[in-house]
Amino acid sequence: MLTRLFFTLLFAFTSCLMSEERTIIHEGVEREFLVHIPDNLTEDSPIVFVIHGFTGSAKQIMEYSGMNAVADREGFMVIYPQGTTDSGGNTFFNVGYEFHKDSTINDVSFIRDLFILLSEEYGLKRKQGFATGMSNGGDMSYLLACTSSDLFRAVAPVAGSLMSKTKDECDTQSPVPIFEIHGTGDQITLFDGDMENVGGWGAYYDLPSTISFFADAYNLDEKFTKMITKKGEDSDYDIYFERHWSQDSDEEVWMYKIVEGRHVWPGFTINWWENPIFWYYFGSGNEDINASEEVWSFFKKYL
Repeated sequence: MLTRLFFTLLFAFTSCLMSEERTIIHEGVEREFLVHIPDNLTEDSPIVFVIHGFTGSAKQIMEYSGMNAVADREGFMVIYPQGTTDSGGNTFFNVGYEFHKDSTINDVSFIRDLFILLSEEYGLKRKQGFATGMSNGGDMSYLLACTSSDLFRAVAPVAGSLMSKTKDECDTQSPVPIFEIHGTGDQITLFDGDMENVGGWGAYYDLPSTISFFADAYNLDEKFTKMITKKGEDSDYDIYFERHWSQDSDEEVWMYKIVEGRHVWPGFTINWWENPIFWYYFGSGNEDINASEEVWSFFKKYL
C-alpha cells in the first residue's frame, strides 16, 4: 500500500497552465476543484472530469495528463476535482478502500454537484458528461458509471480497478460505455486484481473479469482483439485493443492492455535519474500512446 505514496513525488511541480482554482461547500466541507475553460466553449460543449489518484492532487493530474491542450483544440470544459485528506494525511476519493471504511465523504455527490453547478453557470445544454481518472481516480470513474448514468455518458479509467462493493451495487440498467487503459506490469493496481485483499485496499477484480462484467451486463455479444503497437517496432510495449460491442447497441466496452506496462498515465514519461524511487516502482512511462488523446477519441463517439 505504501508504494502508492511515492506517486505524488513525481508530480510535485507548479502548475503553469491556465485554469481557475475554486471552492464550494459540499455537505458542510469546503471542497476544492480546478476548472479549465477553452476559448471556443459553446453551449453544446461537453464537460470532462479528470480525477487524480491516491495522494495526488488536481494540479498534478492537470499537469501530467495534458488534457487542457486537448480541451483547447476540441472545445470542452475540464473539471479537476480535489480529493479530501484522510487520517493519514493522504488525499483520496472515497471509493470504499478498506482503510477508509469509516469515512463519510460522499465524492459521488460532490462530483455530481460540480457537474450541475458548472453546467448551469456556463449555460451548457448537454445533460451528460464524461469522467476519466488515474488509479484512485480510475476507481472513482467506475463508481460514477455504476451510480450516475443520468449524468455520465461514458467513463475511461486509467490504471483503475473495480472494487468488489462497487460491482455488487452497480446499476447497469442504463449502460455507461467503459474504456480502461491498464498495464499488466502494474504493481500498484494489479492487472490480476486482489480479491483476497492482500494489498490492504479492499477486494477488487482483475481487469479481464471487470471488462467481461460490463460487456455481459450490457449484452455486448461481439468481441474483437487487435495488437495496435508491437514492442521493438518503433514502440516500447505490445499493446492490445479489446473491443466489446453489439449490433443492437451504441454502447461499447474497450480495454487497452499494455503488456508489462506499469502504473502510469500513458503519454507521460520520466527519466530514472530524475526520480529513482518513482522509476523503480512505476517505470519510465509510456510514449507509445497518449492516454488523453485516446480517452477523448472514445468520448467523442458519444457526443
